[in-house]
Amino acid sequence: MTPSGDRSRRSVPLKKPKSGRGGGGGKNKKVKFITTEIRCQEESRGGLRYEVILADPVTDTPPKPRPVSPTAKTPDIESITEKMIAAEERRKTLEATKLNELKAKMSRIEEAAKKRDEKTQEFINATKSALDQKMKIHTEKHEEFLGDLISKVKDHLEIVDKHRQSTTESGDKMTEEVRNSLEERLRTASEQREEHLRKQLERLKEHAESCARVREDNKQKLEKLQIIQEQIQSKLKDAENRRSIHEEKLKSKLVEHEKRCEMARQKREQLLLEGNQQDMEKKTVTASSG
Repeated sequence: MTPSGDRSRRSVPLKKPKSGRGGGGGKNKKVKFITTEIRCQEESRGGLRYEVILADPVTDTPPKPRPVSPTAKTPDIESITEKMIAAEERRKTLEATKLNELKAKMSRIEEAAKKRDEKTQEFINATKSALDQKMKIHTEKHEEFLGDLISKVKDHLEIVDKHRQSTTESGDKMTEEVRNSLEERLRTASEQREEHLRKQLERLKEHAESCARVREDNKQKLEKLQIIQEQIQSKLKDAENRRSIHEEKLKSKLVEHEKRCEMARQKREQLLLEGNQQDMEKKTVTASSG
């Protein structure tokens, strides 16, 4: 085998492991061969790489045969009849069981309804007896209350009759004195009322006089304020006129000042111009003499 990587196929025997304790020395050993492929390739200097490639697996076992279904037996009339009779008996038994269960259930329901009706009737009877007892007690109390009230009213009427009789007997004696005292009280009350009205009228007169005085004072103050306001307005007008006159004077002075400034500026420019001309003449004279 060369380093360039020759390919070769070899058959490598595979041995099955020994089974059993004795190792099976008396039996013949079976050997199974597997096709493999070995590749050699040089990886680097002084080194080789081998690849072992196994072939596809091969199954030697034959396919299992399909199980054959047993032949169906043909039913006969007797077996069918027996089955139908058994089914009918089962149906009847089931119906009887259901009917018994339904009867038991209905009996339980009837018993529960009977107990409920009995309890309801007992509750109604107990409630009715309690209400009758309460109504009886209430009626007795009401009658007792009415009897007490009637006796109290009778006692009160007797007291009123006695008091009326006593007042009618003593009323004739007390009538004149009561009349005199009432007339005295009425006269005193009328005098006090007239005195009170007189004092109120005096107070009202004083209040009206004070209001008139205050009104007159306010009128005089208002007139004074109007006079002062007119004076202030006239002073403001005079001040406005003086301010306008002063502004006119200032404007005229500013105009004259600007005129004088303009004349001075023109005069200065003229002087500068004349000075420049004299300098130029001097320079020309000097240049001509040189």
